[in-house]
Amino acid sequence: MTTAEHKMIVRRFFEEAWNQQNLNVVDEIFAPTVIFNGQSVTREALKQALAGRRVAFPDIQVTVDDRVAEGEKVSTRRTWRATHKGPYRGVAPTGKAVKWTQISVVRFSQGKIVEDWAVADELGIRQQLGTLPA
Repeated sequence: MTTAEHKMIVRRFFEEAWNQQNLNVVDEIFAPTVIFNGQSVTREALKQALAGRRVAFPDIQVTVDDRVAEGEKVSTRRTWRATHKGPYRGVAPTGKAVKWTQISVVRFSQGKIVEDWAVADELGIRQQLGTLPA
């Protein structure tokens, strides 16, 4: 696959799995087992994690701001927007609108995502929810 095709697959993940809430796309674009931040997870576990995030932020929307690809890797910078309507990391729902950024690098093998390293602005989320000082 080309780097352009890899970039389109990554964009498809955010558009379909997150914005359109179609978790079936996970089966199409991820390998059966994926290394996520150093931990081996199955596609089913990944779908459960996405669904769990939707409990906390049911209206979550993601915008892909940048995509850079080289070889088998694609890095993205994205902006998330959502309303906190369910428990999130021990924080009861606040009803507050939050916005945060995230950066990740995914690696492809044989046309599937096999590895994902992601870092989100968790501090910013906590500050917006009022659990940490700004």
